[in-house]
Amino acid sequence: MRHRFTTLIAVSVAALTLASSAFAFDCIRVSSSLQGLQASTKSGKWLLLNFSTATGARQTFASVIEQEITPAQADCFVTEYAKAQQPLYFAIGIGVAGPNGVLAHLNPNTKVLSDGKGIDHLEAGGIFPAFAAASITCGIPLEEE
Repeated sequence: MRHRFTTLIAVSVAALTLASSAFAFDCIRVSSSLQGLQASTKSGKWLLLNFSTATGARQTFASVIEQEITPAQADCFVTEYAKAQQPLYFAIGIGVAGPNGVLAHLNPNTKVLSDGKGIDHLEAGGIFPAFAAASITCGIPLEEE
C-alpha cells in the first residue's frame, strides 16, 4: 500500500457518506503546540500530520502517506496549504472512539467540533480540500500510479 493517506481519505469520505457522527477515524486533534502534539501521539492512537514546514511535510508524506516528494514540491505544498488557513499540524485518531464507537457525537455545541482547537470532526473543516488543492497545484499525485 503505497499511499496510505490517500486510501485513508477515500475510506473516510466513503464512510462519512453513510454516517453523521464522529467515528474514530474522522476525529482529529488540533493543538497550538507541535511539540505537545508530537508527545501526545506516542500512544499510538493518534497519527501525526505536520504541514507547518517543508521538512515536516516531506516527513509526513514519507511516513504517513508513503510517498516521496521533492524539496521543491514540499516548499510549494507548505505555501499552498497554508493559504487555506487550515491547521498546519494535527493528529488523526486511530481507534480513539468511546464505548459506542464515537468520540464526540453527543456534544450539543457542534461549533466546537470544527473550530480548529481540541477534538474536531475531520469532515467539518477544510483539511481535505486544502490538502487536495495544494497537492494538485504542486504536482503531487493524489492517486496510486
